Amino acid sequence: MRRFYINFWLVAALLLTSLSVFSITAQAQVAGVTPQQLEQFKQLPRAQQEMLARQYGFDLSLLDSQGGLSGNKTNEDPQTIFPRGTTFDENGDPVIPQDVAAQFEEDEGVPQPFGYKLFAGEPSTFAQVTGAPVPSNYVIGVGDKLQIQLYGKESKSHELVVDRQGRVTIPNLGPIQVSGLTFDKMRDLVQHEVSQRLIGMQAAVSMGELRSIQIFVMGEAHKPGAYTVSSLTTMTQALFVSGGVSDIASLRNVQLKRDGETIATLDLYDFLIHGNMAGDRVLQSGDMVFIPSRGEMVTVQGEVVRPAIYELKDEKNLAQVLELAGGVLPTAYKKATRIERVRDGRRLVSTVDLANAKSLTVADGDNVDVPAVSNEIVDSVMLVGAVARPGYYEFNEGMRVSDVLSDIKTSLLSYADLGYGLIVRERDQRRNVELHQFDVAAAINGDAEHNKPLQSHDQLVIFSRYEDKRLQNLQLTDWIVSETEKERRERAQLLKDYRQNYLRGLVAEQQRELTESEDESQESEAQQELQGLFTQRSLDENLEKMKIEEYAEYSRNNLLEPILTRLRHQFTESGNLPLVYVAGEVKYPGVYPLVENADASDLVAAAGGLKESAHLARAEITRTQVKNGETVTDYLSFNLFDALMGKDSVPVKGRDSLNVFAIPDWQNTLEVTLEGEVRFPGKYTIRRGETLTALIERAGGLTQYAFARGAVFTRDELKELERQRMQSLARELQHEVATNSITGNNQSSMSYSQTRQLLQDLMEVEPVGRLVIDLPYIMSGSLNSDIQLKDGDRLVIPAQRNTINVIGEVQLASSFLYDGSLNVEDYLRRAGGTRKKADEERIFVVKANGAVEMVELGGWFSMASNNRLEPGDTIVVPLDTEYTNNMELWRDATQILYQIGVALAALTAI
Repeated sequence: MRRFYINFWLVAALLLTSLSVFSITAQAQVAGVTPQQLEQFKQLPRAQQEMLARQYGFDLSLLDSQGGLSGNKTNEDPQTIFPRGTTFDENGDPVIPQDVAAQFEEDEGVPQPFGYKLFAGEPSTFAQVTGAPVPSNYVIGVGDKLQIQLYGKESKSHELVVDRQGRVTIPNLGPIQVSGLTFDKMRDLVQHEVSQRLIGMQAAVSMGELRSIQIFVMGEAHKPGAYTVSSLTTMTQALFVSGGVSDIASLRNVQLKRDGETIATLDLYDFLIHGNMAGDRVLQSGDMVFIPSRGEMVTVQGEVVRPAIYELKDEKNLAQVLELAGGVLPTAYKKATRIERVRDGRRLVSTVDLANAKSLTVADGDNVDVPAVSNEIVDSVMLVGAVARPGYYEFNEGMRVSDVLSDIKTSLLSYADLGYGLIVRERDQRRNVELHQFDVAAAINGDAEHNKPLQSHDQLVIFSRYEDKRLQNLQLTDWIVSETEKERRERAQLLKDYRQNYLRGLVAEQQRELTESEDESQESEAQQELQGLFTQRSLDENLEKMKIEEYAEYSRNNLLEPILTRLRHQFTESGNLPLVYVAGEVKYPGVYPLVENADASDLVAAAGGLKESAHLARAEITRTQVKNGETVTDYLSFNLFDALMGKDSVPVKGRDSLNVFAIPDWQNTLEVTLEGEVRFPGKYTIRRGETLTALIERAGGLTQYAFARGAVFTRDELKELERQRMQSLARELQHEVATNSITGNNQSSMSYSQTRQLLQDLMEVEPVGRLVIDLPYIMSGSLNSDIQLKDGDRLVIPAQRNTINVIGEVQLASSFLYDGSLNVEDYLRRAGGTRKKADEERIFVVKANGAVEMVELGGWFSMASNNRLEPGDTIVVPLDTEYTNNMELWRDATQILYQIGVALAALTAI
């Protein structure tokens, strides 16, 4: 496009000297402008062509005269109708705002008058349309142009205008009277005259430019007035040109008036509904299209094809009105159609059956509302969850679970839980539910105990055997089984319908229109309410359960939540809630619904089965009951293995809590890490109570390069304890800083925000969790000093060290070879001595094993000569945080002496 603009002036220069479009094209090719580029220019809008012509100083009319611009072709119909509200520029082009869609947006929930939108146009110009084909019955009139092609012994073309006497004058033939004739008769007449009066000549006759006529559009038009239109304009076209009808116009009685008389009426409903154009008359000059105000109106909404407000004409009964609306939909509930009407100043409502629609009269102002059938599917069974084909199934008498789930591989998803399924059944008109539990695999295989009979409206719920979505996505079969996006969306929608089916009965009417985020908030509050029904232990375990980042789509958490929420408001005959709690060594501890005839084995299956660490010899049920107005708690112990094998039945009641104990001294993982100078470093799995000495022996002992006194031993629980202490200390310091800032006792130059950031940095320091040990003494065989190992312990034994490190406020921090004859002061002198800001009273030594010893230098009570250093020790000289330089010291001292002198002078004066 850029190249096209650059070369445009070449084209313009060629246009000035061209005599035809063909010469323009040829010279443009010579100048480097291709015919395609020239055609591209021709296809540009007129406004853009004029802009380019003004930019390059070219008179566009030169090309117009050659017929070179497609935008100015006389046989092309311009667009003259635009949406209402459209504005136009000085060239007549529409200026449509970007938000035009929002301007014309309507409330879909409110019925609108039928047919008005079709005629809601805005005319941009009243120019006549000339490119339309001329019908055979078109009546020739004054001003029409005829194109006559004479051929035979010679060829001539004439464009003739019908004069005011209604004649056309053909050269060498004379005038012929054509006004008032139809196009077919006029053509036959001209051809006959030419063949008879011009020997050897024939004529081809066609219409040229049609005459313009003036008509009037009055009454309830959008813009009533006089319009100059084509002689082919009809009544409906006149409505479009005038911008349509007003909001109170009648579409059933549009009148055509000629010479003061009404010669035709047009029912636009025939045109809009049936496509019948028989009443649409062609207009003549001086005709008036009159639009009266509308008559009686009836509103039809609900389950009909075209909900709208309809104008009545000959319709008297409800059946005819519904026919205007396109009839009722298959989802309509015909037996309860409501008709609201106003009679004698009162608003009335009638409930009618559409089977009697022909005998039911309608009147002006009636509101007909055809309701929809219930969304509840009758005589069906609903299947939801981790199944291959969820949805509704036809219910038949004698139907069982295996009739819906026929095969494990084809009916279930690969991650379905085969040991736990639920049947949710409404047991009374209050919509209270009862639940039946079954083994999915046993039911499919035809086990009579689990292949339970079904009833109408039952819901079969099949769970995933995973709670965490990440674990579910690790299934190998998911990499080869491809499901379409449509199927996935249908599953998600069915799950949503299933959940909302329960939540619908739990919230008030005004809460049904809550947003999705508000619904999720309510569901989380319901979970917390359920957790509070049991002990603090259950609350803590459920909080651990909620740490899962994203639950699997058909997890117990997602599918049980609506059931549990509904049961929260439903009590058993004994007054207890039909909820139970499972804790301990099960895969998915938590709150579960109480099923019919439930026992302990059902609860274990509901919780996903036992963990490897479960103790089968003993389990316990905690039962809380109200006796004589007081709460009594009983404990029932039983053999879990016998209960699972069916040897012992342990009934369960509402609000029972089942606790599955772990095997004594069971540890799933107990690992200790050995690093450094041991013969076989690595991670070791140990038994509970094993000691450090025994583990080192298992690792082959220490190497000859081991530096046992420098061993570093860390423990996870010490790290956590150290972190808690650091956080506690930081909070105390923060409180002290804040208090000093408020009371004005803050002597620090740092701001409160800086101090707080410093404390925050201190809290983020990673704790070490080191336990100071004397490994040589432990390995000497002292039983009292040996350490019992715990999970996560780590022992690092460094290589031999023969150095003394000096760090802190010394002239040159460095490391020195160990010399047993030197003490702390000797090493400090080798490091250049201490700095001015060194705190010489708090110098300490960090031993190789992590122990700390304080050091005193100089003075009568100096212990410097007795400080015994060993290889690997580190001498630390700390910073004196209360250091004051000499200038500040003398300034403060002088100020104190001055104040004392002033005080003494004042006392002397007294």
